[in-house]
Amino acid sequence: GVTLHNVLLRQAAHGEYKGEDQLWFQIGEHLIRLSIGEWCLVTGLSYGVDTALTNNKTVHRLLNTYFDSLFHNINLKQFDALFEELDFETMDDIDTLKIVLIYFADRVLNGRKGHCQINFSWLNEVDDIDHFLNCPWGRLSWETVYESLNNALNEKDEKFKMTRLEKPNHKIEKYNVYGFTLMKELTLSAMLVVIILYFLPSN
Repeated sequence: GVTLHNVLLRQAAHGEYKGEDQLWFQIGEHLIRLSIGEWCLVTGLSYGVDTALTNNKTVHRLLNTYFDSLFHNINLKQFDALFEELDFETMDDIDTLKIVLIYFADRVLNGRKGHCQINFSWLNEVDDIDHFLNCPWGRLSWETVYESLNNALNEKDEKFKMTRLEKPNHKIEKYNVYGFTLMKELTLSAMLVVIILYFLPSN
């Protein structure tokens, strides 16, 4: 947390350049860039173009089979509770893998606030497991991480200034960073993470 905060304090520039979002940081005498290229290199996730699901014949199958059609009305925090209640030992092995994949994708790679709704479309896409594993997860997770890092201090800076106008003694403004950086906060075991990363294609 402290290291990340110190890096964010040194953000020098941000925005789109040559069709990709970039963050630049001033570290000592050096300018350091963080873009989708560096992100995919560090994480080992796929850098590619998102593809549409062509075979959607199994729409709502996992939803109806294991979650009583509740997904339209639940958020990520509620999904955590449902996930823990599933009896994986009695489930079909492939369905178990698919549900773990959707959990990993939405709670780790695309980590967001607990009140956000689960990505309902991914629950259908994961039924075509080859399609799901070949999604450009580096690009998809980068979109969340970039927005989170870029807004962490920039948005709070304006809020801090406005609050100081009303409360001159206001000295602290908290912020959160979402996306793949939430891995350390999840309750998944290290073995689960290793297994899922094994199934995800690298560059």
